[in-house]
Amino acid sequence: MNDTNIPVSQRLSCTTSRLPPCCLVVHPKDKSLVIVGTYKLHEGDLREGTIEIYKVDLEDKSLKLMADYAAGSAILDLKIHPKNSDLIFTCHSTGEVKIWRIDIGDLTLKEQDHHQIVENTTLLTSIAFSPNSDEEIALTATDGSVSTLCYGSGKRLITPMHTTHDLECWIGTYGQVGDLRNVIFTGGDDGKLMAYDLRSSSRIWSTNYNHHDAGVTSILCPSETWNANKSNQMWTGSYDDCLRIFDLRVMDAKAPSLIEGYFPRVIQKTNLGGGVWRLLPSPLPNDDRVLSCCMYNGARIVEVSDDGFEVSRYFKGDHESMCYAGDWSTDGEFVVTSSFYDKVIQVWTPDKVVKQ
Repeated sequence: MNDTNIPVSQRLSCTTSRLPPCCLVVHPKDKSLVIVGTYKLHEGDLREGTIEIYKVDLEDKSLKLMADYAAGSAILDLKIHPKNSDLIFTCHSTGEVKIWRIDIGDLTLKEQDHHQIVENTTLLTSIAFSPNSDEEIALTATDGSVSTLCYGSGKRLITPMHTTHDLECWIGTYGQVGDLRNVIFTGGDDGKLMAYDLRSSSRIWSTNYNHHDAGVTSILCPSETWNANKSNQMWTGSYDDCLRIFDLRVMDAKAPSLIEGYFPRVIQKTNLGGGVWRLLPSPLPNDDRVLSCCMYNGARIVEVSDDGFEVSRYFKGDHESMCYAGDWSTDGEFVVTSSFYDKVIQVWTPDKVVKQ
């Protein structure tokens, strides 16, 4: 893709983190708070991680570090519970998931619980929240495994899926509509996209290199608030720099259900110019835009079209290394993205563009 033909978004501010940022979220109850999970590899395979909390000045959009908490080990993913914004979930380089409670008034953060999911030499790579239960999450790991964790009220039930990826599993997400709510979709370094039935923990299907040319790193499923009229589709990102739309070939698009043995079909494939590490839908109602973090080539805003999607904005600024993380402000006014080795965090507008 020729980035020179895409309008460039205006940057609003820039800062650097203390440790390399691997993931971030904008707090849904206070758009001025940006919460960053970090990952620093030291000699001897020691991995350090912190949770850094930044404040966005809502006038000039400048960023200021307000608090910095040691996390015990490196953080690969960080998310806020969709039903309880006081709870932050982090997955770690030591194979555990931690649950933290944040007070957005005084910015205190306390570890509330933790669960060892895999061996402590295995890294957890992603967290996804179940649409069926407020106390269930899905977790992926570098040993290729996929598990669900049911927690809370004294519960601790870890259920591994029966089959695994051949290499690192980078991403997992739940289907969001119809019978797809009983499905976990995962992507791995083996280039496979897999679908698991939660009711049996068994695999429904697995794609191969006919579908992706490299590892699968991001998955985005339609929901009640994003791309709702195309519930038979799914978007994926890959190390091969491409964003794809798949037709899931479901029984009923209004109440979709997968058919065992019917593999998804690629209906659009576009090179975005960088590995598509994350796909993050706009939080606004009736807004189907998607923020794509494109690793070594900044970020894009992608818009749903009648035929599939088109790229409407490009942003790189000072991101000179891997752009792994990003999020929207809750009102869509600004976007925050970060890049890893150079420790750059930037605030920019998804709407206004640089004048040529």
